[in-house]
Amino acid sequence: MKRISKFVSAILLMSVCAVLPTKAQNAGSQKYDYDFNPHWFIQLQGGGQYTLGEIELKKLLSPNVQLSLGYEFTPVVAARLSVDAWQSKAGIAGKWADLGNVGQELKWKWNYVAPSIDVMFDMTNFLGGFNPERKLSVSVFGGIGANFPFANDEAKDADAELKTRYGRTDTQLQLLWEGPFEEGPLGEKGWSGLVRFGGDFDYHLNDNWSIGLEANANIVNDHYNSKKAANADWYFNILGGVKYCFGQTYSKRPASDPLAAALAAVAAAQNVAPQQPVERIIEKTIEKEVPYLYEEIYFTINKYNINKSEEYKVRHIADFLKQNPDAKVSITGHADSNTGTKSINQTLSEKRAAEVAKVLTEQYGISSSRISTDAKGDTANFYSGSNYELNRVCVCIGK
Repeated sequence: MKRISKFVSAILLMSVCAVLPTKAQNAGSQKYDYDFNPHWFIQLQGGGQYTLGEIELKKLLSPNVQLSLGYEFTPVVAARLSVDAWQSKAGIAGKWADLGNVGQELKWKWNYVAPSIDVMFDMTNFLGGFNPERKLSVSVFGGIGANFPFANDEAKDADAELKTRYGRTDTQLQLLWEGPFEEGPLGEKGWSGLVRFGGDFDYHLNDNWSIGLEANANIVNDHYNSKKAANADWYFNILGGVKYCFGQTYSKRPASDPLAAALAAVAAAQNVAPQQPVERIIEKTIEKEVPYLYEEIYFTINKYNINKSEEYKVRHIADFLKQNPDAKVSITGHADSNTGTKSINQTLSEKRAAEVAKVLTEQYGISSSRISTDAKGDTANFYSGSNYELNRVCVCIGK
């Protein structure tokens, strides 16, 4: 239990260390807000295994591989189907094999395949918030599965050797199994349930690729190593590998800023690039006490349905219109010029504006007479370079 406690403490410490540098770097200077996109991932790992036993540790080391397919539901919670496989080892020390006398030890190995379903928790995002620009992340996981061992011939040879030494006809390896579903001399089958837990440390190369190191502990039935010990058998894996996340894993938008919002509102209304005289505009608005609203609703590439992370903005527009019965809202759809054609982008921007208007009328009961829509296609892109995706937007102005 002390080893397990140290293992968990080390993972928590690594999580805190991964969070702190990013927090210090971004304090007071964050330019973007990030929206997590659920996505699939695939992971390939290889390394070594230690199967708990009585002989020297180095004699119980064996190769190990693991292939996983998973889905990240939130920045914190993910699940994966893992298939772990290759080899385990066991042995009997000489003093055990010869009834207390110093004698020749026996050892054997076998192969196995162990599928499991793991639930994973990203401790770095849990402690420090979602930030895809962060390079390091630490996760913990737990899962259940099954272990299907096979190729147990060396254990049968060891059992025969023990019978020869003692001159007995019954089995010395009391839980000897023949195959995963084939019974051994005393009726034991090889397969067993499996419980596993562990942690992994990932370094993100870019938005889709990362490399990592994983450590996991696996608990199986007592008959796994063919010896009777009246307690569960254990094996431990250390794995290094690569992970690929499919699709666009997140989207970003400018961090909320009232001055920037007012500036972009005027620019959108005039269909020109943003200019500097913001303070004068705000002063006039305050003096006249005219109700005013500005929202930017961002979309995923080639999509016009409203993301869950953006739904609160539509609700905000509806609340504004209900609180100000004389106010109206104009909705202007945009698309980015880096993807698609002008025709496709014009249609996409029209659908985006229409979708926002549809939600306002059908879900919030806003009269269509209070809503006007327009579409600019990719002709009014205010952002360029790495920020071009911010042009996938509906600009909503209420007054």
